[in-house]
Amino acid sequence: MSQFKQPKFQSANNENRFKERVVGERSERQFNDKKQPFNRFEKKHKNRPHFNDKSDDRTFRSQPLETQITETTLGNASGSGKVKVMVKSTGVSDKPKAKKTGALSPRAPEKIKKNRAEEMKVFGENACLALFSQRPESIVRAWATVEMSHRLGEMFSYLAANKKAYHVVDRAELELVSGSEHHGGICLLVKKQRPFTLTGYLDIPRQADCLLMLDGVANNPQNIGGIVRTCAYYGVKNVLSCDPELLNSPNAFRVAEGGMEYVHCLQSEATDTALNQLRKAGYQIVHLSNDKNAQTVNALTLQDKVVFVLANDNFAQQSDAVVTLSLANPLKSGLNVAVSAGVLLAKWVAR
Repeated sequence: MSQFKQPKFQSANNENRFKERVVGERSERQFNDKKQPFNRFEKKHKNRPHFNDKSDDRTFRSQPLETQITETTLGNASGSGKVKVMVKSTGVSDKPKAKKTGALSPRAPEKIKKNRAEEMKVFGENACLALFSQRPESIVRAWATVEMSHRLGEMFSYLAANKKAYHVVDRAELELVSGSEHHGGICLLVKKQRPFTLTGYLDIPRQADCLLMLDGVANNPQNIGGIVRTCAYYGVKNVLSCDPELLNSPNAFRVAEGGMEYVHCLQSEATDTALNQLRKAGYQIVHLSNDKNAQTVNALTLQDKVVFVLANDNFAQQSDAVVTLSLANPLKSGLNVAVSAGVLLAKWVAR
């Protein structure tokens, strides 16, 4: 006969079963509360182990960047004007952030709008050095690379003495600040020069004078910079235009190689109105043409007070002179406007 014994079961009423279940849920809840907070990246790595990369972009951004600070002493070639500069560099990405450009927001403060209208940036070594030598008080802020900063000890000493900020940055940062890769290692934020008026200029009598009038032919900053550089080279101090903002271009300043500090803009009204004022003031008006029937510039006798007109439209009157630079030109177009200005100004200097 089998020796099997029936097991004994302890019966429990409903009350005991309910208490045991409540106690079990409570203990389980208390145990779960002691767990660490849920990691939102954990599920991603568990579900996609083949994408589990330690260089996750969000994880990388959460790590603090190491800032390196180095100290250097700057000075000019003569040894004067030495100043200590702190250069900061951080472990950021090699790809620079895109520069935000465009119109100002309508909610921008009035001070920002005023500064935007009265200030401009100038870059290029010769342009910035010429500006510092002629009007250093107009400089608001300066940026320079480490290589260029070693030659700017005098400028930095002046800015430090007048409590104006200057920054030593790398080339990538300077490209963002200047908006150009042809910055030459330096960029200045400066106050714009105020243009003179033609009416006020003609109130002062002059024995000898040469002006260059531009009307619709120098909208390119390269041409404007070349014209101003040529004017400065030949000692012509004024350019006449209805839009003086044409000269307030950073690229034009760079191409002018410092000539903007020696050539001023005379603001006038309409071109024909300005020419009538100049005729009454005794100026000889000379228009440039590609017509081979026109008089050659070598056959023209220039007076001591001359205005050379470089314009797309024809503003010539019967009393004006119309000249051409070449009778052997096989091209449908003439010379570049900056080159034409150089030929005319050389003719006036050799008169």
